[in-house]
This record gives sequence, structure tokens and C-alpha cells, in this order.
Amino acid sequence: MNRSQKADDLALALKLSRAAAGLRRRLDVQGLSFREFAVLHHLALAPERRLRRLDLVELLGITPSGVARLLAPLEKQGYVDRCPDPRDARRALVTLTDAGATQAKEATAVATDKASALFGRALGPADRKAFATLLHRLTEGL
Repeated sequence: MNRSQKADDLALALKLSRAAAGLRRRLDVQGLSFREFAVLHHLALAPERRLRRLDLVELLGITPSGVARLLAPLEKQGYVDRCPDPRDARRALVTLTDAGATQAKEATAVATDKASALFGRALGPADRKAFATLLHRLTEGL
């Protein structure tokens, strides 16, 4: 790979990072940051509305300390609880409370509309499908 291609790849990575930050800002919902919303959304979809913190690390693509920082305010607001894992006392599970499930449901409706509007303005259906395929390939390689 030549120097010009490497510079183009770096520029692409920087543009992707900027686009991701812009999406997160525009998809804040119901007083939640997009990442806080993502925690509630993933928990709402999980069996028994609970996940290990390590599962959230993987799903959100952030560090364990980043997940801990996200969970603290959600726990204070009564949206999540932490409890010991009955199969492994060294690990904690994060559980979505009833209040968190209600917030997740309402926020998902708003976030879905916002995401659809954002992508609909920028990409047609074929471009969205191609973009989704490319993002999948990219994230699988990380």
C-alpha cells in the first residue's frame, strides 16, 4: 500500500469518527445521551432484561470503565439495577428496571424516527443497504 492510500485511509477513519460523533449528538433522546439510550435498548432486548457488564462492553464497543460511567447515572435514575450473577459471584449483571423498560420503549420510538430521518435525507434505500454491509464488514474486522 502506498503513502497516498494510507493518507486516504486515515482521512476516511477521521471522517467516520466525525460522522459517528454527529450521529450520537443528533440521536440523543428523552434526556439520555445516545450511549445511555443504547444501554437501555440492549437491555430491553436481552433475555430477562439483563446482561453482564462485559456484554455491554462488547455491544457498545467501549471500555469496561466507560460502561461503569454510563451505568452510574442510569442506576441513580432508577433505570437499571446491578445484581450478582447467580452463576458466578465474581461478576455482576445489569438489569433493566420497569422504569427503565418504559423509558427504553419511549426513547426507542423517538430514536427510530430520528435515525430514519437522518439516514433518509443522506442515503437512498440501496445506499443504506450497501452502507450497512460495509459497516458490518468493518466492525467484524475490529
